[in-house]
Amino acid sequence: MKQAGYSAIATSVLFAIGLVSRAVGADGVVSAVGAINWDCSLPSSTFFGSYQTKSLSPAKYRHMTPYYADVLGPDKIDYHWRTQEEYDCEMQYAIDAGIDYFAYCWYADDVNAERVPLSTGRGASVDRHVCELVYARNMHLKSALRAKLKLCAILCGSHPYTDGEVETLVRAMKEDCYQKAMGKPLLYLFGNRGDLLARVRKTCRRMGVDSPYAVAMYGGRNHPREGDAAIDALSDYPPAGDGYAVFSELMDAELARNSAKCRDGWSVIPHFTTGKDHSPRIDSPVPWCDNPPRRYPRPASGEEIIEGARRLRDWIVANRGSCPTGHIITFAWNEFEEGGWICPTWTPNGPDTTRVKAFAEAVRILKSPK
Repeated sequence: MKQAGYSAIATSVLFAIGLVSRAVGADGVVSAVGAINWDCSLPSSTFFGSYQTKSLSPAKYRHMTPYYADVLGPDKIDYHWRTQEEYDCEMQYAIDAGIDYFAYCWYADDVNAERVPLSTGRGASVDRHVCELVYARNMHLKSALRAKLKLCAILCGSHPYTDGEVETLVRAMKEDCYQKAMGKPLLYLFGNRGDLLARVRKTCRRMGVDSPYAVAMYGGRNHPREGDAAIDALSDYPPAGDGYAVFSELMDAELARNSAKCRDGWSVIPHFTTGKDHSPRIDSPVPWCDNPPRRYPRPASGEEIIEGARRLRDWIVANRGSCPTGHIITFAWNEFEEGGWICPTWTPNGPDTTRVKAFAEAVRILKSPK
């Protein structure tokens, strides 16, 4: 059965009942809240959709299943191609939760482009299929809500971007809906690709676009500080390691890792998470990454997420000099299979909004004055 009840009017109720106020003073601890968007909730006839529908089909993972899924039986889900109206409803949930921008894993939409593989690794092995993963980003760019919910790019280290693909990104940076940091286009890099960052900066100069504020989402602190490959700040994509029993332990690790990135004088965009649990992919492996059995914390309650935001707010206040942009990045809007989601999930009675409501309160705390 296809779930109903997620119209734009219904989603706007979060804002109407005052879950979050987006009017925050300039002295707020955080000025821009971002959420990672890696959307593979696609029909099972697609490459990525075939894996996600399989991993989330078991009934035990229904609490991790997005609200817009087509639940066809106790252990069977699928997805339809969402309409613009349906995607706008999803964006409205994020807007009402106080999210300022989605950080999209930025892939090409030209399936016929000739690319030279960077390696024979897992990421490169599925590279010919990643053009499927631009659907949500393209819906965002066409949305009438894009002025209220901005977007930026996460460039992925395993993808061999063509010159045309780099130009497409730089053109997007000209759009009013592209998120800025320190007055520059915000650009995350998930993978050590100084050559790619240099190409982006050279293309920006040629196309009359400000050089991006580049944020490394990968390990180490020995990054270049000058030149076209220079990194401006550090952050993360996935949450800190594994082996935690409860969400508070995961937050301990998150804050410790944020602190480690401040060393050697680096600026940071603090990382926040709503959870981590790769169990669906342990049961149903995917070809692009390893997910060996590990211990994961139980799903965070709404109050645990709110308390995590209080702790992050206090950390930012104590490390204000290392957080010049006022941004944070959150794992994630829709990493359902990895346990990090804010987007409402499926129930027989309509969307479960527990996390999105908790995140709205978390944003209120993060954006409040010191």
